[in-house]
Amino acid sequence: MLLASPHGVPPNAVSSLNEGSAESEARHAWEVLTRALACYTGLLRMLRSPRWKRLLRTHPDRLREARELEADVRELLEDGGSHGLLRLQRKRLEALARKRLAHFTRRQGTSLLEVLGRMETLLREPLPQPPGHDEPVLLEGTQGWRQVLSWPGSWVLALFVITNRHGLERHGNPAPLLVVGGALALYFHLRCSGRFWLTSKRLMWQPRVGEPVQVSLESIAPGGITALPAWGTVRVEGDRVLTVRHAGRAGVLAALLDLHRRSPFLGEVDGTPRVREVSVLPAMSAPERSRTGQRAEPGVAVLRPDYAAFLPAHRYAEVFRLLAGPDAPSPDADVTMELLVEQLRLLPEADFDVRMRQVVAASGGELWFADEVRPGTASGSGPVYRLAGRGVGMEVRSDSAQAEVTDRIVRRWAA
Repeated sequence: MLLASPHGVPPNAVSSLNEGSAESEARHAWEVLTRALACYTGLLRMLRSPRWKRLLRTHPDRLREARELEADVRELLEDGGSHGLLRLQRKRLEALARKRLAHFTRRQGTSLLEVLGRMETLLREPLPQPPGHDEPVLLEGTQGWRQVLSWPGSWVLALFVITNRHGLERHGNPAPLLVVGGALALYFHLRCSGRFWLTSKRLMWQPRVGEPVQVSLESIAPGGITALPAWGTVRVEGDRVLTVRHAGRAGVLAALLDLHRRSPFLGEVDGTPRVREVSVLPAMSAPERSRTGQRAEPGVAVLRPDYAAFLPAHRYAEVFRLLAGPDAPSPDADVTMELLVEQLRLLPEADFDVRMRQVVAASGGELWFADEVRPGTASGSGPVYRLAGRGVGMEVRSDSAQAEVTDRIVRRWAA
């Protein structure tokens, strides 16, 4: 006589169900294990390749498969059992994926699932394109000879020449020198050179070999700009991580990034000058004779229909901090007063005039309203204007490019 189970199912039937369920779970676990190992091995092979970005863009299904397997893999590892190889491969994949993702952005995620999802999203985005005619460029540049000479490879070549000088003199065989020099020059040309474009919205870097990268200016946080002007290197961290290498005017690039990533420029300029009726010219302070203790100094004259201003050339650092904020680093020596005034011309006219009064106060310059200016002509060759008021003045030499607007402003003062 057979004994029935409490639920009316025979004991042998219950045992068969348990065995079937266990066999099904074991089969599922084996499938997850083999699929995950194959997927992880393929992804690791791609991520270790120098062409890992291109490989992942060609095979986006690998990242998607790894994300889909993540829930089952975690469940399998949490259930215990001997899955050392799977655990090791998953750990290697997470470490390498985080390292590769750092080439894109610092926003990586807390888990492997988030890291893979973030990487898949970034790789699906279209590659950035250089600015077109409808996107004015604030600054652009390429590598220059100054950066080639400061490149460590140049010093390696110089050291090689010095250490092998006696051998070259004795044997007269320049072949090793030519081979090393050619190899270093080729490496610099292919791996360390490129071109950058800065607009009012983004910075784009196009290496000579490799994919272009761009970062939006609004995403750059304080402290997100690191510059080594002597080496031509600028590193920017925002929604992307971007490094401009061995490029000319790196100091100017870092300064303009600091200016345009914040107010009053961010979101208020389109990259084209909006203040038209203005003349920005080199000038010399011209103190009256009664002020014998005051020396003449070079500077910049800003002429507007309503006023004239003199800005001392050596006070560009104070003006830069006024515009970029007190936490901004000291600007490079290539950042001139003329450059800062030209950036202010990108603002609307009302904002330009307000900022100009602040700049005059910050630089210790002078500002005369139109009814205070006494224009005249100074002695010497060429069109030289002498502007004075309140016992101080300046001499302005007009250039051919701005002669028309300068004459028009000066005639309005004299009217």
